[in-house]
Amino acid sequence: MVIVDRARISSVARALRNIPASAIDVIELNDPQYVAVKKLVYVHGDRAVAFAVANALVSYRLSLPGERYWLEFAEWASRIQTPSTGKDLVDAMKLFLAESRGNRMVTVQKARRLERASRILESILQEPGRYRDLSVLVRELADALGARPEEKTIVFAAKMAYYAYRALGIDVVGKDDIPIPLDRRMALLTSASGIIGAPPDKVFTRYRLDAVRAWHEVSRESGIPALHLDAVVWLPAHGIERHLRRGLEYARDEFARKLVGYSKGIVDWSTARQIASQVIYRDPYA
Repeated sequence: MVIVDRARISSVARALRNIPASAIDVIELNDPQYVAVKKLVYVHGDRAVAFAVANALVSYRLSLPGERYWLEFAEWASRIQTPSTGKDLVDAMKLFLAESRGNRMVTVQKARRLERASRILESILQEPGRYRDLSVLVRELADALGARPEEKTIVFAAKMAYYAYRALGIDVVGKDDIPIPLDRRMALLTSASGIIGAPPDKVFTRYRLDAVRAWHEVSRESGIPALHLDAVVWLPAHGIERHLRRGLEYARDEFARKLVGYSKGIVDWSTARQIASQVIYRDPYA
């Protein structure tokens, strides 16, 4: 039986409460994934929302870190003609998958996934404003793909749509109800934080739903919506597996250094180090 540690949830949330809203805002603006989506908006206008959603749906089993992969995607997408139909977008995405350096695995499966989502992608292209209600986007994608609403790529699509709307200067609704996208990095943090007493691979497979619910509790107790919390803890954890091999304190220092950097110093070193000590509470591989 999975062990969800309520005390650890509260400790992590208490540390995260020290991050001011202004820092979260700056962290998101400096997220390479936001930078990539902003480039799409510059080229494709409000149809960039559909690009962001389409790429999010195939953003799994990557051969590059997510930050680098999205920059690769933006570079490619900024050179092509703006699609007018869902089929046009899906066909373009298939060409991208055929040449991408960062998205090489199970590309046939991913192409089929895009085909199943084609109707929703066309709707986004035709009525991008309708999907500023992120709950509508999540519901329709889940229905089209026959998946749970909290499935990683579906909630990640909502996050990247939010980034696109933000770059467009459009406010979204429903973002407080979007759970955190649980990829392998977040599964590792779930284990390292002690929130769930299981190794990262078990969190990622057997205990995914428990992990999503646990981070929802962290979000609720910290007052940081999960959609924003994702950037706050996911970005500074880049390279965490490599850093943990050099020791727990080294991994914490690297997390804190990145958190200070992404926030442009709004989160000071002392606060960042305190957060790091809670998010990376233990070595998940020990």
